[in-house]
Amino acid sequence: MWYSDLEGNRFISTLYKEAPSLLDVRIVAVKIEDEGKKVSINFNMPKFADNPPEKWEQLNYNTVFVQLDFFDIQELTLKSSNDKYRGDIHIELDKDGKFNINISGSVSMNLKADYGIIQSVSGYIDTIE
Repeated sequence: MWYSDLEGNRFISTLYKEAPSLLDVRIVAVKIEDEGKKVSINFNMPKFADNPPEKWEQLNYNTVFVQLDFFDIQELTLKSSNDKYRGDIHIELDKDGKFNINISGSVSMNLKADYGIIQSVSGYIDTIE
C-alpha cells in the first residue's frame, strides 16, 4: 500500500478497512519549503473513511484530508497543465530505500526523497467535489 513505508501511518490504517489507491485525487497543494529540502503534498482521499472518528460523524464530515511531507530531496520536477490539480499519486521505496513519488494528471511531479511522513490526517466538509 502507498502508506505502508511512510512514518505516521497508523491513523490511515484505522480509518479504512483497506486504504484506497490514490487515483484521480484532488491535490490541494504542493509546497516546496526550506530551500527545497522539504516538499509537502496536500490532497483529499478518493473516498471517505470506512471507520471515521465519532467526532467526524457528528460534524457530518465527508472528506479525508492528508498532508504528506518528504525530506532530504534529491530530485524534483513539477509541471501543471490546468488550474484544477488532480492526479494519481504513486509512492514506493527503491532498492536504496529512497522514496520515489510520482504524480500524473493535470499536475505532474517526480520526487525522490530520503524520508517520508504522514504529517496530518483530518476530516472536513467538502462542498467543492
